[in-house]
Amino acid sequence: MRILWLILVLLLTYSKSKEPASHNDIWSGDYTNAEFDTDTVSTLTGIASRYPGDVNIENDPDVLYVEKFDDGFSDILSRYDDKMNTAGMSLDTDVPPGSQDLSSLKMTSTTGGVNNGGHLFKHFTPGFDSIVYIRYYIKYPSLSKGYFHHEGVWFGGYNPGTDWPDPRAGTCGLGGNRLSIAYETVWQDTKPPGMDTYLYWGDMKSFDGGKTCYGNTMINEGRTGYKNSALSTAPVNTLDQWMCVEVMIKLNNPVTASNGELRIWQNGKELGYWGKGFSNGHWMKDKWYNNPADPPFEGFRWRTDANLKINWLWFEFFHDNPHAPSSYIKFDNLVMATKYIGPIKN
Repeated sequence: MRILWLILVLLLTYSKSKEPASHNDIWSGDYTNAEFDTDTVSTLTGIASRYPGDVNIENDPDVLYVEKFDDGFSDILSRYDDKMNTAGMSLDTDVPPGSQDLSSLKMTSTTGGVNNGGHLFKHFTPGFDSIVYIRYYIKYPSLSKGYFHHEGVWFGGYNPGTDWPDPRAGTCGLGGNRLSIAYETVWQDTKPPGMDTYLYWGDMKSFDGGKTCYGNTMINEGRTGYKNSALSTAPVNTLDQWMCVEVMIKLNNPVTASNGELRIWQNGKELGYWGKGFSNGHWMKDKWYNNPADPPFEGFRWRTDANLKINWLWFEFFHDNPHAPSSYIKFDNLVMATKYIGPIKN
């Protein structure tokens, strides 16, 4: 199993190296998309509003799964099917503001060939259909010096389900077998680095004409087009601070339809909402540029087989660059539900 995981992370490493350039010096022009406003705080009332400090949120009837990392290390590990570098994990008393939890989970990496981080992977049987929300808190350190690879919470579906991560980076299609959703540090050439989606699904776009597919991005630093400038308020990695991330996915039904949806919040601010007929924009290779002057989004056909459901969760810290300093990442207060959750209520 460990050999398989090492092969997978090497593929993921290759995937990031082959992404189109994102350096600041290729962009020019003005940002004009007023619809893309990261200063808009969600007006939704979430599940968390009924449970100050997230206390007893796991008892809510709309909640599917909760991870607070506060019941002892051995009990925590027992909930996960595949574990990598548990020796580099520990419980930390640093918790998100407002949280009544006792601890967060800290994963570490050690440069020099010792380890590239670690992970916890959970397989849900039979999985969740229709709409799933996932909210979690994450803290990235500035001591990483801008080196980030795949570091965050991933979730999605495999058909058939597996007890280990199987991303198959670089492979296009697989609409009946694979679905992966992540929101992580994609734009590493900006200061601070920018956050974006990293999506795999059957109809995902390719950067080289369909030969190879890596994670698709939907925010692209607020750019309305390939040579347009980034938005100064585009979502960024809030280094050394706890960040609240929430992602909603609505699976397409029937599987022949492109009526799937995706919605993302960071610290309670909505960053984007895409579905059949909204928002407006256009694809440029494997990147979606949000622009009100363009046609509406075609919608997501997330799957082509009804047996592909949301059936896995992956806390991932893949910090493999040999030039990167030894580093860490922290996770806490993860909630999966069928309705909007929202940030922790103080």
